[in-house]
Order: sequence, then C-alpha cells, then structure tokens
Amino acid sequence: MSSGDASSSPAPAAAIPFPTLTILYLPSEAKAVIDEVGQKYPNSTVEDCVGFFHGSQKHYKKVTIWSQGIDSLWLNAVVARTKELAGVEFVTLVSGGMMYVL
Repeated sequence: MSSGDASSSPAPAAAIPFPTLTILYLPSEAKAVIDEVGQKYPNSTVEDCVGFFHGSQKHYKKVTIWSQGIDSLWLNAVVARTKELAGVEFVTLVSGGMMYVL
C-alpha cells in the first residue's frame, strides 16, 4: 500500500458520534415525569410493561432514550421526582449495558 492510499482512507469509526441508549423503568404513577422525559429527549419511546423491580408485580413505563448523553443533574432530578410521585425507594435504569438502581 502506498502512502497515497493512506491519505484517501475514511475517517476512523471513533469520529462518528454514536448515540447512547438509556432505559428507565418508571412506575406508572410518575406520569408527569414520563411526559417531561419526552419533552427533553424527543428521540425517546415509551412502552407499557410489567415488572417486579419493587418486590411485587407492578405496572411500569419503559422509557428508552437515544441521545448523545444524558444530563446527570437532570437525571438525578427525574429520579428524585419519580421516587416522590410513585412512593418508591429507587428507580431502575439501564445504561451502557448495565442495570442500575438509583
């Protein structure tokens, strides 16, 4: 391969800003928070689901957000408001392939 070929190669894949995927499992009682997420991140979907995150079967909204990153202060506020509205001790989320409870 000559040095001329190297200059015509495409940019490395790392230069492409791939979005991240974050999934929040919000109790249905936190409808106001779910609406707020949709307003802040229009690249999101909301699906009904049932889970056992809080020890018994409960209805949740699975909120999937595609973005270049989530504002951590905003996310902490969403978690705090969800806890208050739904009367739960934690919120379950998946980010970077790992499940967390906040």
